[in-house]
Amino acid sequence: MRSPRLLLLVATAMLVIACGGGNQPSSVSWRNVEMQLPADWYVFEDEEDRLSVSNQDIGIGEDPETPREQPEGDTVAMFFTYEPNTFPDDWREFVEQQDAELESDDQIVLQGDVPATRLIFSFVTDGTPTREMVVVIPSRAIVLLAQPVPGPGDEDAPEVFLEYLEDFLGVLESAEFGAPVLD
Repeated sequence: MRSPRLLLLVATAMLVIACGGGNQPSSVSWRNVEMQLPADWYVFEDEEDRLSVSNQDIGIGEDPETPREQPEGDTVAMFFTYEPNTFPDDWREFVEQQDAELESDDQIVLQGDVPATRLIFSFVTDGTPTREMVVVIPSRAIVLLAQPVPGPGDEDAPEVFLEYLEDFLGVLESAEFGAPVLD
């Protein structure tokens, strides 16, 4: 005869393993690209032409007329958009128009054979300093914008970006590309 306590312990362990223990990154698929998200990140927008993820639940609530409260702690987000005919020079021009400081402009290769351009830049928008990363993947017509989401009066957005840069890069490096989606 088995102990009920032992059976309960085994059942709990199996449930934790099946549910990932709450700290395993979740997977998201968009436009035939599979990515791993850091633990406890949220998908708050999943449309045909855009995917938005964040470390906080910042999506629209039940009533779109009622704004959500500002989440506690730092908030960062990644916005993937489908943008045919967008190229790295379009973003270099944007950086120049914003009188932003281009901190890096790198040619990268994702999943071994998908060329992309990664730009990191900082600027002031509406009086708030920020730092952002744009990754342009022309062969997939995908643009990724990774950035902090500062609250009113926040002045530390550039530092928050740096704190989460490894998370942003981890999502990007986890990307597995299937065949391009044809529209």
